[in-house]
Amino acid sequence: MIGGILLGALVFILPPLYGEGYAHINALLAGDFNRILENSYFYDYRDNVWMVIAFMTALVFFKTIATSVTLSAGGVGGIFAPALFIGSSMGFVFARLCNMLDLHQVSESNFTLAGMAGLMAGVMHAPLTAIFLIAEITSGYGLFIPLMMTASVAYLTVKYFFPHSVFTSKLAHANEKTLFLQ
Repeated sequence: MIGGILLGALVFILPPLYGEGYAHINALLAGDFNRILENSYFYDYRDNVWMVIAFMTALVFFKTIATSVTLSAGGVGGIFAPALFIGSSMGFVFARLCNMLDLHQVSESNFTLAGMAGLMAGVMHAPLTAIFLIAEITSGYGLFIPLMMTASVAYLTVKYFFPHSVFTSKLAHANEKTLFLQ
């Protein structure tokens, strides 16, 4: 009940948190930010680029919290879709910042895809799955090298700090306890 109340409050304030997030990802890939801000209190600020970046950054932070609350409350929140949602948002924010600060003009949709591949490779410890899935989403292999680089760096970085994926960590810890008791 507490989890439901918390999720309801989060979704009320930030409507894109509702559901799996594929509509949010499609809107980012299409460059349609008005769809992301629809039905939220921040719609009036859709022309302010800094507010869009702040909104997207808040979505990254609160999607992580919403996923944790859902799983802790016994709901089925999954790992796959939230990883894609957060990765696409982070990739978009990075690209938008690069473009706004005139560091280098980059494709926001390509960075959105690369962010998805990076987070999926890191969270799931599955770099090949991330590379091929995102390559299939784009229906081509034009981003294959950038996806390989992003997924490899993300996987190796996370593997250094967390040797087990989110799926195998419980099993590894249970095995460590069993070995310790013997």
